[in-house]
Amino acid sequence: MSKSKKRLYAKLVILILCLIIVLRIFVLIWSKYESEATSNANVDIAFYLLKEDFKEMSLNLAKIFPRNDAYIYTFSIGNQNENETAEVDLTYNLTLRTTTNLPLSYELYMNQNDGEDGAVSILETNDITQDENGTYFRTMTTKEEELYYKEPKTNQYTLVVHFPENYNTEEYQDIIEMLEITIDSKQMI
Repeated sequence: MSKSKKRLYAKLVILILCLIIVLRIFVLIWSKYESEATSNANVDIAFYLLKEDFKEMSLNLAKIFPRNDAYIYTFSIGNQNENETAEVDLTYNLTLRTTTNLPLSYELYMNQNDGEDGAVSILETNDITQDENGTYFRTMTTKEEELYYKEPKTNQYTLVVHFPENYNTEEYQDIIEMLEITIDSKQMI
């Protein structure tokens, strides 16, 4: 191979590498914060209240991204499981606590679905407070529910989380939201 052909080949390789680098930079500059998922991410967790108890579960909403469709999470609370039923009448308080990293809105339905005729969110309070470390949390509560030992019962909950598509900006990229569900049950007196 002659020297001129080697130079031409070297220039061609350098030109192709430069083109690849420029295209890569162009794609990064013009890219938009967006990701896709095919799941509704149903949690389907069951809490069994068989005695006075305090139960807690945390959800890491790392895969949430802005979209027009709501995210649906389901869980149930009952006074029976396969083998046991509570031996006393119980009341329980349900509290949802979230970080405020993302502009999310929440609805909670008991024994009904979002969109069902007459469906009304059962969230009674929705307060934002700051803890001792300066972190803001949203705390949402429902009214107290009763479970009677002579009537085995399970309440089905549907949590609807909205993250509107108009928040599809890089400002919300790689931000994680945490959701904590707390159930505090007590014996009815």
